Amino acid sequence: MANRNESLFPADPLPDPLRRLEQARADLSRIARRGEDRVEATAATETARAEAPPQVDPAAIAARIDLMRARFAKARGDAISALLFLGDAQRDCDALLEACETAQWQMMATGVDLLSDCLRRALPSEERHLNLVGLLIDALYALRRAESRPDMSRAGEDLLRGLRLAVLRELQPLNV
Repeated sequence: MANRNESLFPADPLPDPLRRLEQARADLSRIARRGEDRVEATAATETARAEAPPQVDPAAIAARIDLMRARFAKARGDAISALLFLGDAQRDCDALLEACETAQWQMMATGVDLLSDCLRRALPSEERHLNLVGLLIDALYALRRAESRPDMSRAGEDLLRGLRLAVLRELQPLNV
């Protein structure tokens, strides 16, 4: 039974209260640092999300341009279909402009503006107006590529200059 008495009274005295206080402070400090690290990590993640521009899917833009090109090819058959296309393509231009603003693509947005203006002013019975619309749709591919490659910015600017001249030549200026 002697063993029993030993188990009731531990051989080591109770730990020093100052040492226990220091241990508790260290534990609290460690917990507080973890919380601060989590708050800082969360704030850094939110800041990165706010600073990063929203992503635009280039494949979706290319698909919309492809669809517009295919519909235009079918619409060239007669003046009524062309007239319907000219009206419907405005929605595509609006969607492309939104994507350009989101991606901050200035050159392509200018090209879409030119196309949109041409769609409003083109006459479906004029072959040269329809050719211009086809040219502007095809130019959107090149402008999208110029936006994605910094070494092609000069080529994109030259293309836009040529497109503006073609629109001025083929469509009579609006008298406002």
